[in-house]
Amino acid sequence: MSKLLLYLYMVLCTISIIRAQEKNEEFSQVAAFEPKENRTTIYTSKGDITCHLYHKEAPLSVGLFIELAKDGFYNGLTFYRIVPKYVVEAGDPDGHDFRIAAEIGQSHQRGALAWLRLPNYQNPEKLSSGSQFYITLENLSNLDQEYSVFGQIIDGMDIVDLLEEGDVIKNIKIFSLNEN
Repeated sequence: MSKLLLYLYMVLCTISIIRAQEKNEEFSQVAAFEPKENRTTIYTSKGDITCHLYHKEAPLSVGLFIELAKDGFYNGLTFYRIVPKYVVEAGDPDGHDFRIAAEIGQSHQRGALAWLRLPNYQNPEKLSSGSQFYITLENLSNLDQEYSVFGQIIDGMDIVDLLEEGDVIKNIKIFSLNEN
């Protein structure tokens, strides 16, 4: 019985990897967004959080985040997990999302915006979550080279510090440096 379960698990993992590769191809065109779109404001029930997006360093991640934000994917979702002095997490709380290629290289400074992912034993390719993101509450160098950081909070870290489980993402707006 346990061999059968192990076999089924391996088949499901293989299918997940294939689906992730298909999504990567699908979203590789999303990453070809206008480079002028390099900021985002996350409007929450506690206040506004503004982030700089690393479109040069993480084009696939930023392109996907922009696409999801513009489609309203995050509207009404909550910050579903808060780990004090570590991270706040948002996105699909059930993890029913897809995986995208990792774009690892940016550091986890306080206020880093990054994708969640499954642990190494389940995800040796370090594929990033396609919708679940987190914001670091402290400098977390232990996460460097492990997760895809695709932005940095530049205003509203005081709001991030106030977030509690269940606080709502009202909307996410993408804009350029030239917009007011």
